[in-house]
Amino acid sequence: MEIRTSPHFDKVLKRKITKNIQLGEKVKKQMGLLKEDINHPSLKLHKLTGTRSEEYSFWIEGNLRITFILFGKGVLLTDLITHDEY
Repeated sequence: MEIRTSPHFDKVLKRKITKNIQLGEKVKKQMGLLKEDINHPSLKLHKLTGTRSEEYSFWIEGNLRITFILFGKGVLLTDLITHDEY
């Protein structure tokens, strides 16, 4: 599976990693799981509703999630937000 990132995602990830260096390793681990098996139980993957009904999200830690859109044989990571933000 191909994983691409949006400019917005890159900007938000960089800002959050600057504040929490360990977060980078957690994101890397979860993205590895996503690449291997999109349905891996540790991802807690689910489809969003409302204005983000075309997106999905997966768990990173605590209340933090990565949102993404499916395309062809890959995903486009769109945002790194808390569960309450969507």
